[in-house]
Parts: sequence; structure tokens; C-alpha cells
Amino acid sequence: MLANEMKFAFMLKYDAMFEFAAPAYDDRQISWLLTAAQNRVFLDKYYTPSNKYQMGFEANEKRRRDLEQLIKQAKWTAPSTSDPIDSLSKITVQPSEGHPNGVFFELPEGFLYAIEETAKLKIGLTTGREIPVKPVTHDQYIANINNPFKKPYANLVWRMDYSRAIYAEGDDIDASRKRTELIHPEGYTVDQYRLRYLKSPSAIVVDEFDPTNQKHCELDETLHDSIVDEAVKIAKASVKQNEYAIADKEKQDSDK
Repeated sequence: MLANEMKFAFMLKYDAMFEFAAPAYDDRQISWLLTAAQNRVFLDKYYTPSNKYQMGFEANEKRRRDLEQLIKQAKWTAPSTSDPIDSLSKITVQPSEGHPNGVFFELPEGFLYAIEETAKLKIGLTTGREIPVKPVTHDQYIANINNPFKKPYANLVWRMDYSRAIYAEGDDIDASRKRTELIHPEGYTVDQYRLRYLKSPSAIVVDEFDPTNQKHCELDETLHDSIVDEAVKIAKASVKQNEYAIADKEKQDSDK
């Protein structure tokens, strides 16, 4: 469905609950409701504990297809000449607070969750094969960095999360990109970092006055009705909270 078609479906279902005497919503408000609903549906498909059978987004063919439009890939290779907006970018001036043998990268615009990471290490003039990048917590770093059997080596790189350089309240346009730190073994350098990830779903924007301003839902078409239904539930919660709570409990008990 186009964004304006999702608005029409929302209004039809919402009005029916109030016998076509529902409170009016403008395009901006409906855009917010549809975007909030889209985010809920997205997290429900991605996050395993949110559904009855503990199924993550790659548990079966349907779930893979549900979010396939949000799967993106980026790569950094030394020296990098790629577009920094859609790729990984090694930070030119490395932060002084980094770990020994740590290298910071800025993640792609819209990055949300990593789903596959690999790297290539270089020693002297020799670049090795592609090896896995393993996410670790700060506790795991402290516990294992001096363990010769668990710390990074020629066939393993660690990845640790780190804050943005600039975090902007409200409008993310002013914020810098998210950052991450790769920890490589001593004596090596990172020669390539490849990342496949889920991006944040873009906001849905409806505009009947000027349809060229529409921003359509990025999720698979099969989820659009679910998003509209969720938007109706969010709107309903503001006037019929008890009924919404019952409906939400029924949803949690149902099959996903």
C-alpha cells in the first residue's frame, strides 16, 4: 500500500469502531500513528522473546521476507574511497579512550542491528582471509583480554559498542553516526571490515494535499495490514484503554 492508502485503511477501520463518529486526525497525526505502529511490528518480527514460539526474524522463510527490505550491507577497505553515507567509515582521528589494539569505525546512516560481520587482518604486507567479528561485552573484555585461548587472534576480531561523538536531542539530523570499536590481535591491522545489518525503518508520511511528499512503508507488503491494525490499536488506547489492554494480551497469547 502507498502511504495515503494506509491512511485510508486506517480511517476506515478507526471510524468503524465509533460508528463513523470518530475524533478527526490530520495527516501529521496519522503519519505518527502509522510510524509508531510500523516500529512495533518491526520489533515484534525481529525480537525473539516478543512472540509465543520464540522465533527471531530469520527463523523461517516468512520472517526472512518480512524484513528483507531493511537488510543492508556496508564495507570498509583500506584505503577507503567509498561513499561515507552508505558505507563504513574508519575514524580519521582515533579517540584517545580506545582500548589497546582498538580501531573505531562510524556505522552507516540508519544502522540499527548488526546481523553479520567479518574482517580481514593484515600483518606486514600480507592480508589474510575473511574472518569472523565477534561482539563482546565490556565484562567479557575484562575477563578474557589476557586469556591466550579466548582473546582476539589471527582468526578472530572482537567488536565493542561505543557512543556517538555527537548525540542530538530530538532531530537526529544534527547527530553524528553511531560508532563501534574493533579489537584486533597485537601485531596486526584491520585491512577490511564488512557489515550486513538491519537499518531503522524510515518514517511513514501521508500527504493527501501533495502526494509527492508521501514516504511509503519499507516493510514487506504483507505486513501493511498489520501495521494499519496496530495504528488503530494505538489510537484506540487513547480513548478505550481497558479494551486496548485486553486486545494486547490476546495478541501476546496468539501465534505470530
